[in-house]
Amino acid sequence: MSNRKRITENQNLIHDLAVAQASFLLANLAPAVSASIDRSLPIEAQRDQYYADLPGLTGRVIGVMNDLAADEQAMEDIMGMGLKIAEKRAMAET
Repeated sequence: MSNRKRITENQNLIHDLAVAQASFLLANLAPAVSASIDRSLPIEAQRDQYYADLPGLTGRVIGVMNDLAADEQAMEDIMGMGLKIAEKRAMAET
């Protein structure tokens, strides 16, 4: 039997993946937050709203993701969707 830890037990890797995914999520939400800013406000107020709304929205999405992770049926559904995407990608590479 190997002494290697299972990937699900590698806390450093899990932390790094979580940071990477949160950063990717924030980057993907940025255009939507930017588009929602009231352009009639002074530029400083627009900037303040953007810097308040972007981490706020990101945190709320991560919170919902946490709730989904705690829901067994939701995780099964997410896994099914993820596996379909992975299969399509694998088929495209062949």
